Amino acid sequence: MLFFRLFVFFLCASSGDSVTRADLENLYSALFPETSGSTNTTLTEVRPEPYTVIRGTLHLLSIAGLDEVTGTFSTIISLSLTWNDGRLSWNPASHALINNITVKQNKVWTPSIIAKNPVKKISKLGLQESSVVLNDEGDVMLTIDDYLETVCSFDGTHFPFDVQTCNIYFMAWIYRRHEIDFRQTQGDVDLSFYCENGMWEILESKATVEYFTKHSNRYATLKYSVKVKRRPGYFILGIYVPVLMLMLLNSAVFILPTESGERVGYAITCLLALAVFLTLTSEVLPKTSNPLSVFSCFLMLLVLTSALICIMTIISIWLCHKDENSAMPVCLKRITRFLLCRGRKTENADVQVNEKDSLAESVKNSEEIKDILNKTQQNGKNVSLKLSNTRILRVKSLEKGLIENKSEKDIYSDIGWKQFSEVFNMVCFILTISVTGSLAFVYVTVAGANL
Repeated sequence: MLFFRLFVFFLCASSGDSVTRADLENLYSALFPETSGSTNTTLTEVRPEPYTVIRGTLHLLSIAGLDEVTGTFSTIISLSLTWNDGRLSWNPASHALINNITVKQNKVWTPSIIAKNPVKKISKLGLQESSVVLNDEGDVMLTIDDYLETVCSFDGTHFPFDVQTCNIYFMAWIYRRHEIDFRQTQGDVDLSFYCENGMWEILESKATVEYFTKHSNRYATLKYSVKVKRRPGYFILGIYVPVLMLMLLNSAVFILPTESGERVGYAITCLLALAVFLTLTSEVLPKTSNPLSVFSCFLMLLVLTSALICIMTIISIWLCHKDENSAMPVCLKRITRFLLCRGRKTENADVQVNEKDSLAESVKNSEEIKDILNKTQQNGKNVSLKLSNTRILRVKSLEKGLIENKSEKDIYSDIGWKQFSEVFNMVCFILTISVTGSLAFVYVTVAGANL
């Protein structure tokens, strides 16, 4: 069996080498006879069969770009179409065992293939001077190489972690389904010659045949779907991280001393820097409102937070320079005392005062008891012990009430508007840092859900 295969191989090789120009000219003359000095137009104008089936295969060479602003999907493709034309078959034994030849496209009938969803204009694909390949069984293979710009429905919700599905449609111009029908050679797009794109990564592809109706006529189209995923590294390092750094710098305004006099200017500078940065990066952001990009909402919330930081900075300076003699609500004093951790110091001081008072009170009570006993012994009267205890308790309660009233008045004596502005700065700093971190986490969770 091996020797037989080798014999057939060398026989074909020797016959292929023995083909001369005369053999090719004879075959060409047999397939394309000339009548009265002119080329036979029947082969170029009449379809091979009333119902011709064309098989297609899309070879994707590269993705030139996917413009999210205009919704343009730019690709370089090679579309292979194959059909059978019995008029172009021959017997290889009669023509020096020639199995296939290459002829000009204008010598045979070819369908006018157009892109159904172009961006700019409708035109016939491929070169006008291209060639086709014929084999001895009458199969015709046409290869259309072109640069395509097709419409792609862009979904920028999860930008820059988005996944897009772009469709490319091919149809035979004018021919209806009962005249020309399509079939797919394989179930996906051929990526054998594909060159990787730096921004987009192909996840999957699908090849199908789709039909549509127009003016009661049904047409067949070749549909190729390409699912691509954006590589988000550039946008994370170029937009996401710098914006977060600007927000952290903006929140640091509450750490600056009020006496420096640069707080308002610093806050407004950070706001303007964020606005200028967003203006510079607006060209790469999707300009669509349906659906609205989560990243655009995230940036808008950050700008709003930066504006609120400026307002809170102005309020903080106003509180710090407010008249200390003006009345301050007790609730604000309590909050300020609690957040400044002065309650523990006051409680320790109260404990020491109470210990001293209790000691003095015990000494005083012991002296009063002695005086009462001495008076009873001197006067010789019988004073009940119950009456003495009642007087002692009454004295204790009176002194305790005086001490409590005194502590209630003096406990907030060192709390003023300046101390409240310190607390306000501390709360604003923690709040803005928390809001910025929460927004960043929510955005990554929502937008990066399809990673």
